[in-house]
Amino acid sequence: MHPAPPFPRLPRHVQPVRAMAIAVVVLLGVTTLIDLLALVGTVERLSLLSRIVDAPYTVDVDALRANDDWYAFFGLTRSGVYALTGITFLIWLTKARSNAEALTAIEHRRDSQWVVLGWLLPVVNLWFPKQVVDDIWATSKPGHLPANPPHPATLRNAPRSWLVRAWWLTWLFSTWVSLVVHQLTSRGEGPVSLLLTARAELFFAAPNAICAVLASLVVLRITRFQEHRHPSLAPAS
Repeated sequence: MHPAPPFPRLPRHVQPVRAMAIAVVVLLGVTTLIDLLALVGTVERLSLLSRIVDAPYTVDVDALRANDDWYAFFGLTRSGVYALTGITFLIWLTKARSNAEALTAIEHRRDSQWVVLGWLLPVVNLWFPKQVVDDIWATSKPGHLPANPPHPATLRNAPRSWLVRAWWLTWLFSTWVSLVVHQLTSRGEGPVSLLLTARAELFFAAPNAICAVLASLVVLRITRFQEHRHPSLAPAS
């Protein structure tokens, strides 16, 4: 009599996600580096705008124009890299979700279409993506769920990860709170409004970097969980 396999023999096939996970981590590092480089222009912008407010006739016009060019360049670069990072992350997340469904028969709380839609639709994007990642974490981590769960099994009360929670709270703060602050500071016109916007960007630089680090850890941990659960996913030594 043969022993039971260490993972369920389900029709869905698993697929390697390490290459995509590394791509996500690299792109998150690039976005953080771009943010740090952009801070150089933001600090200079704060100085120039402060002088415009306090002593406008002492400002070097050429320095102001050069800073505007710097600001515009990094704004476009950052938008492009952010978009590429988001697309790469969603590809990894879709594959990780497919693997998680193959590793256990317990149904996830959200259907597969919410893996992407959950990020795009207003209101639900405040908690659906976290639920998706929570369930992928729970079904991927070895020994995280009981070997013989009751039927029908549910992930509603599954243990949650502090790492996923910390990442999500930082994401909400660095994305949505910063968006609200930016909308409030950019309502006015003139150098005072621009000065407030630059200060807000400087303030949210640290949360953005922390969020990138936590997101990288979540991606790497889930990838390692799945490789441990299904040896065929691990890279050849």
